[in-house]
Amino acid sequence: MIKVKASILSIALLIIMAGAAASPVLADIDMHFAEANPQLVRMVITLPALMIVPFSFLTGILAKKYSKKYLALMGLTGYLIGGLGGGLAGSIIIILLFRALLGASVGVLSPLANGLIADYFFDAERTKMMGYSAAANNLGGGLATITAGLLATYHWRYAFSIYGIAFISILLVLFFLPKESGREESIQVDYEKAFTSKSNRGLLKWALFTFLMIIIFFSIPTHLDFFIFAKELGTSATTGWLMGLLTATSFATGIVFQRVAAILRDKTALAAFLLFLMGFAILSFSLNLVFIGAAIFFTGLSMGILIPLIMDSVTKEVRANDTIFALAVINLFLYLGQFISPLIPGAIETLLGITLIRFPFYVSALITLFSIIAMLFSKRMNFAPSSYLYEKDQ
Repeated sequence: MIKVKASILSIALLIIMAGAAASPVLADIDMHFAEANPQLVRMVITLPALMIVPFSFLTGILAKKYSKKYLALMGLTGYLIGGLGGGLAGSIIIILLFRALLGASVGVLSPLANGLIADYFFDAERTKMMGYSAAANNLGGGLATITAGLLATYHWRYAFSIYGIAFISILLVLFFLPKESGREESIQVDYEKAFTSKSNRGLLKWALFTFLMIIIFFSIPTHLDFFIFAKELGTSATTGWLMGLLTATSFATGIVFQRVAAILRDKTALAAFLLFLMGFAILSFSLNLVFIGAAIFFTGLSMGILIPLIMDSVTKEVRANDTIFALAVINLFLYLGQFISPLIPGAIETLLGITLIRFPFYVSALITLFSIIAMLFSKRMNFAPSSYLYEKDQ
């Protein structure tokens, strides 16, 4: 079972890396392709998110007919080509084409990573693996941003070589992931009766929650590098280290998510949003790199709680045979939020004639504040963990 876990977690390792590896070099790409529209440069980060949406749904359909192992291998191959190709492109349009392929591949891999966990693991073990999966997401993102930032000090194209790690995941899945879960159907039926709802009514609630969360968060990867450069606080390597801190914090939080949820219970989401508010409040007003690091730390804690909370709750609240589709819906709202996130402050800036470099952070802070107020006064929407299977002694 250890080899199966390694295979699944190696897929999870690549998910956040898809966008994170390019984040520290946005300003470098902007300078290299000086004639390109700045919005096209920012789409190096956001276009993969848009491509993920339809391919997540396609995977949800195909997973009912074809082996998830073969789908994973197909996604990993596209990921490898799309990731490495971005560093070889001679124009911003060619880069975006490779990024589109990368996004399509992540659209295949993202629901599969958590869907495979739902297939192989039940009860508290599933909750723990969801935490590990979120941790692997952030570990990959952290390693990617730090490495990409360092490589970018030589040339921005070298940052894309980090996507070569997908080859290792291809080998693990090829040799160690079985074609089927090996779970007896009767066990799955018994589990479904005991621990999942008879309808999928909770799916929309968690999908909208995911959309809101990612709109708030994604102002960091799309604007932090520009903020660091504009305020002369560092280089691409500085951005890489800050993004590495964020994902490392999320990684550590994901590892202990089961215990955190056991302590916070129905206050889990509220606590995470309070951490969001602290982080974006600091980013909105501070120019001290130490305080900015603290802000990144707080947002990392928040994401380390929210991602496994959402994924674990969704897999337990929907019918077992709808798990991949439900995760595809979550991915739809997650990556649609990534695509829309930079457009919201951009539209407000254009409408009001604002040119503040911090403005996206102001917007995230205000949305977070209103979300917290809504959570405090709303009695109908409960964003607590879906069940209390979190055993403190595990």
